[in-house]
Amino acid sequence: MTAQNKRINALSQLCQVGRDLSSSTDLDELLVKIARWVVTLSDSETSSILLLDEDRQELYFREIVGQIGEIYKKIRIPLNQNSIAGACLLNSEAMIINDVTQEPRFYKKVDEATKFVTRSILAVPIVYENESLGVIESVNKKGDGLFDEADKEYLTILASQAGVALRNVLSMEQLQNFYMNTTELFITALENLEPGTEGHIIRVARVATRLARMMRLSDKEFETIWKAAYFHDIGKLKLGSRLIPQRDRRHPVLGAEILSSIKLLHKAAPLVKYHHERYDGSGFPEGLAGEQIPIGARILGLAEDYDELWMGWKDGPSGVAEASFRKTFIENSRGVHDPALLELFEHADRDYGYHIL
Repeated sequence: MTAQNKRINALSQLCQVGRDLSSSTDLDELLVKIARWVVTLSDSETSSILLLDEDRQELYFREIVGQIGEIYKKIRIPLNQNSIAGACLLNSEAMIINDVTQEPRFYKKVDEATKFVTRSILAVPIVYENESLGVIESVNKKGDGLFDEADKEYLTILASQAGVALRNVLSMEQLQNFYMNTTELFITALENLEPGTEGHIIRVARVATRLARMMRLSDKEFETIWKAAYFHDIGKLKLGSRLIPQRDRRHPVLGAEILSSIKLLHKAAPLVKYHHERYDGSGFPEGLAGEQIPIGARILGLAEDYDELWMGWKDGPSGVAEASFRKTFIENSRGVHDPALLELFEHADRDYGYHIL
């Protein structure tokens, strides 16, 4: 293949890279793709992605192609001018080292720890705008060849695309972590509002999501039920009193109003609003019955009834085992809850091999 044809082929592949990386929303998946593209574009034996630990001012291996990664994950490279990766990122400059034995900045501890023999390295910084994210390393050009300026150009373009994709995924992870931390704070606040309910929200979520899986609902339906379970009592925070009646009839509507105004949670609002409706029409706030009640709300209602009764039962003098309690609960719930759900619930351990609580 002529040099011109190689260039055309590489640029065509780089167009594919942009589409490929932009489709990833998971960090591990994204890094695997980047590392594999590095090998393809630079025709190397292996590659690695090092990410920056800002707090410790170190680089650490996050993805390696064709190697056992656990050994690498224990290795930290100082972010300074004494290592190839460190100098590459600090100087925001790609580096071609075709003979590491002649390079004083080659960090020998990596080869010593992994028993891998490095001959050559092409290192390229991953930078998004002015933010340093990490370093791409292409290691050992195949066939004892040499990395050249064309390889550096292609990986520099790849690193630019990788920087955008990596920043997007990291931002999503940060938002998800913030969401989970906020959820935990909400749970703590609500449990403090109602002493004696510690663990109730988590247990309701566990029962509801297991029933959703057993019903083979779609992933989107499952996610909505999961969110609704965590926020099913959020309306109680608007009641303005520490003395919340156990069967207060305002909180489902208040909770739905809160969630409906939050884009991330608005689909869970109807489930929260109707989770106290009952299959026989005896519930509230609208007295819906049967199939009028959304399936997610029926699942959530059964899960909450079960845990609320269990909280009182387990502290009683009888000390009856959960299996006996469940049998009693099912018998007392016939007609009140969806019969199909009750049947699943009744045979959960036998047919699905896990405990509800």
